[in-house]
Amino acid sequence: MGFYEQYIEKTPKSALAAKRARAIIPGGVGSAIQFWAPYPVYINDSKGSKVWDMDGNEYIDYCMCYAAMVSGHGNEIIAEAISKQAYKGALYGLPCEAATLLAEEIQRRYPCVDMIRFTQSGVESTMYAVRLARAATKKMGVLKVEGAYHGANDMLLASTGVPTDTAAGPDWMPSTIVESAGIPSGAIEHTYVVQFNHIESLEYQLKKHEGEIACFILEPCMTNGGVIPPDPGYLEAVRALTKKYNVLLIMDEVKIGARIAPGGGVEKYGIIPDLVTLAKAIGGGTPLGAFGGRRDLMEMISPLGPAVHFGTYNANPLTAEAGLACLTKVLTPEVYAEMDRLSLKYAEGLESIINRLGLPACVTIEGPLGGIQFVPEKPHTYRQANKCDKKMWSEYWYGMLCKGVIPMGSGWFEEYSISAAHSEEDIDETLNRTEDVLQTIKETI
Repeated sequence: MGFYEQYIEKTPKSALAAKRARAIIPGGVGSAIQFWAPYPVYINDSKGSKVWDMDGNEYIDYCMCYAAMVSGHGNEIIAEAISKQAYKGALYGLPCEAATLLAEEIQRRYPCVDMIRFTQSGVESTMYAVRLARAATKKMGVLKVEGAYHGANDMLLASTGVPTDTAAGPDWMPSTIVESAGIPSGAIEHTYVVQFNHIESLEYQLKKHEGEIACFILEPCMTNGGVIPPDPGYLEAVRALTKKYNVLLIMDEVKIGARIAPGGGVEKYGIIPDLVTLAKAIGGGTPLGAFGGRRDLMEMISPLGPAVHFGTYNANPLTAEAGLACLTKVLTPEVYAEMDRLSLKYAEGLESIINRLGLPACVTIEGPLGGIQFVPEKPHTYRQANKCDKKMWSEYWYGMLCKGVIPMGSGWFEEYSISAAHSEEDIDETLNRTEDVLQTIKETI
């Protein structure tokens, strides 16, 4: 019996839950990324580094809601902050001091953020940051990286998951490929694509569209092709070129912000953007995002300026208190150091297993994020990562689920996320289970 069949055998209650959910919820899931065939596990409980499905199966969780649950599941400090605020009110529609305190804490971590506005999600943060850049420069062009995901807004949902058999253009000038039905051609008319770690493609597009580009939105460490760190000198060259061509640089730190370092990529790489977008870690497990940066830009936001920003749930006291508790009480310097230590131990263990078995795979890592890439050599671009052996990855995915581990998000392009709740025991046990799975895969290829 293969891993896929074993998975079905051990999750009958999830199968029933999926059937019921599909009758009223498209695909039975709240987001497309939550689905995998024939159905995902339906979670009944969670605590720390673990989740339990409706069949009672326990999983060591390394997806951690795509890096959002950096505090771990059911963190008592954050739960207490939420509970205390809930009795005082979850939503006011008026300002509260907790939002100001959270803004000040983010500014402490990100000194480049003179001013900040909160949103309800990462997709809103990137959408508003681009709108602000366009308003400030009076230019409509937007540059993004091939393979990079910046949320499902129309202007940025382009060339995020390009299939290997799609004509995607040359390395130095990738095509702009629409990723969803229902997006009008005008929405991406001014969206242009470059490759990560490929400074020539950036310079080509900047020259070709000189005077048209408002901003370059960039994850300083790419996380939609596994983890792909920046090559030495790449970010410095990006910053120099964007300044040369008078283009605003937006660091999208929705996934890595306050994650790969207390001050995210801005701190780790020492590159100062004009604007930065945040979400996930800053919310302590609640729906909270933000965008911020230079004062002269942020003062163009309504009611001070002409760039509109609204949201009934923005900066609500419940999420503000959760985020404040997470950043000030959970994510201490000691916790960051321990997450990095465990991540390195895990990555080195995975690499050792892969080398010992002689599998065509590698491991990439950046702080507490990392994972197996089923390509022979470490990728530097999305195109290289996209050569992943998808069949081998699928076997790994179902094998790990059968062994009681959620190794990453449910796609080959995702990565593991070490949280404040993971332990040495978790890593050791996961490596043992991984070796069993990869050994089985080795025997079948």
